Amino acid sequence: MFTGERLKVFSMAAVFTMVLAPAGLTKSSPYPDSNLSVELQGQLSKAVKGFKNKKFSQATSQVESVAAQAGDTAACLSIVSALDSYGAPAAKAKRACLEKGLSLAKTPDELLNVALKARYCECFDISKAALDGLVGATKDFEALIDIAHKAHQASVQEVAQVSMQKAYTLVNNVPDALLFAREAHSIGLDNMSHTALKDLIEDQNTTDELMALVPKIAVYNMVDLTRLTLKRGLEKCKTVEDYLAVYNNAKRFEQEDIVKLAAYRGRKLTLINKIKDEREGPMRAREKALEEKERKSKEEMMRATGQTPSGF
Repeated sequence: MFTGERLKVFSMAAVFTMVLAPAGLTKSSPYPDSNLSVELQGQLSKAVKGFKNKKFSQATSQVESVAAQAGDTAACLSIVSALDSYGAPAAKAKRACLEKGLSLAKTPDELLNVALKARYCECFDISKAALDGLVGATKDFEALIDIAHKAHQASVQEVAQVSMQKAYTLVNNVPDALLFAREAHSIGLDNMSHTALKDLIEDQNTTDELMALVPKIAVYNMVDLTRLTLKRGLEKCKTVEDYLAVYNNAKRFEQEDIVKLAAYRGRKLTLINKIKDEREGPMRAREKALEEKERKSKEEMMRATGQTPSGF
């Protein structure tokens, strides 16, 4: 009797579960991660079967209908993914989905996803439109760098390049220029890294600034830029200390011709300064003696007239 009561309770619980459970949970949906309603998933499933059965015209119309009812970019792209196996016969349907997805895209990630998917589907005009919208809408330096990295990870180098080009227009200080060079180098855009570093070198005004850059530039193994930094530093030398800094850095990075030139010019300036001191020494001593004589004369005159000498 007790066992029968338990079975009755369990049976009633099962009935209530079936009655109260949402329709979507009682039957598995064909595309659960598609952001489509269960009804639209069913329509998409029928369209896919149509492509399998080579009823291309009918299947294309069904896909276009589903795309027209999709509520966001992710849903449109999931439809495209469902058609990946059907190549050229599904091209028209994919284009309709991509166009709808682009029209619904609101965030940089959505635009990037449309651009990548459109490129994969060889809808290059849609990919370019999404890319133009993405780069045009993004005005933050770090956000553009992030977009470039995502594009690189997806092996879409042209997207990465356009994003980095836009990012470079926002560089306005040394730390950002160095960051840009490092990030461009990390995704294989060495030409852009080279340009940024060269511009940075040309923007420096003193030997100290240039010598501070030498080790930061040398890590890229771009010998021409290391030499350019040292040469520009040598050109801007004004003191013996400047020549010594160039000499030490050139020696460190094994640029022997610059080492010799910095040493020669440093010794030459040292000799010039010594000669100048020797010539100006007696003159400065005479000037100092004259000033001292004038000071004493003034003090004696002030004492004679009863005035307090200056300095008291």
